[in-house]
Amino acid sequence: MKIFSLVLSIAAMASGQRIGAAQEQKHRRTQADGNTNVLEMYNDLTSYDEICVDGPRIIERKIPYIKLTPENAIEPDIPLSYTFGAATWTVGYQKLCDRDEPLHFTCLDANLQGFVPEILQIANGKINEVGRTIADFSPALSNREPRFFGCAEVLEDEWLDLIRNPDEHYIRASPGPPAGDYVIRGQIWQAFPALLSNDQVVAPFDTTIEGASGRARINVEEGGNRIFFDATIDGFDPEVAKVSRGDEGENGVIVLNFSDTKIGEGRFLGSMTLEELDVDHQVIIEMIADPGLYYFSFQGGTTAPEAFTSIRGQVYPYNADW
Repeated sequence: MKIFSLVLSIAAMASGQRIGAAQEQKHRRTQADGNTNVLEMYNDLTSYDEICVDGPRIIERKIPYIKLTPENAIEPDIPLSYTFGAATWTVGYQKLCDRDEPLHFTCLDANLQGFVPEILQIANGKINEVGRTIADFSPALSNREPRFFGCAEVLEDEWLDLIRNPDEHYIRASPGPPAGDYVIRGQIWQAFPALLSNDQVVAPFDTTIEGASGRARINVEEGGNRIFFDATIDGFDPEVAKVSRGDEGENGVIVLNFSDTKIGEGRFLGSMTLEELDVDHQVIIEMIADPGLYYFSFQGGTTAPEAFTSIRGQVYPYNADW
């Protein structure tokens, strides 16, 4: 598998920019000097002794804030205790002057803490599965800990699947042999973030408290066996906290009830197992496949009239700013 590193460009690359293998060290130096308008190549790319890029790189999809934790490790992998990481994932393509097909790539900007990584990979697999590696960044890890930025070329069919179904892929990091089975892992998907406001409520739950606002999010942990909830509501102290499936402007079907995580006035924080939530893995898989179809709602109580006093927030889909 070919490994290369794309340094983010403030301006688009000039059409026809050519980079030869003999210039590799020069370009690595210019990166350190702050020149970001370069394409850095590694010695592994023997078939790319010289490469001609035609136009700017096209970024098709980007997901930030991916958490890598030991709790997400799935057997036969073993959790690498007292470590953690965070990553931003992107996928895109680059047209080449000398090739009919563009170069398809995926990139990671990762910060890994508590160990020196020698293995960093993307594999296909749902939250509770172990899959096959489709992108291996490991050869590019030297002298880059704890921060790593690099890209790997991906076969076109795997690249298309990665764009369409990022939630069915995960990042895996390890210190390597002899501890190669000890890992931290993170599914490629955004936390479910939502901004809560009165103007999103839908009748009959449309009684609101003037000036109320808030934020909410959840994270899937332990390979999908546990859900972490975090919500703060200002100006309103609800008793009921739920995630439901439904579009903006409609009342949907309740999926998760996390009212038991309330820790104070307008504050919900804590985790619950799937057993406690009375749901299975398929429910979570469907949620992370299309997060924009879900929303948070908070109600003043379980009976009238409090039950009709609420605040609500649609989950932001992938790539949305919030």
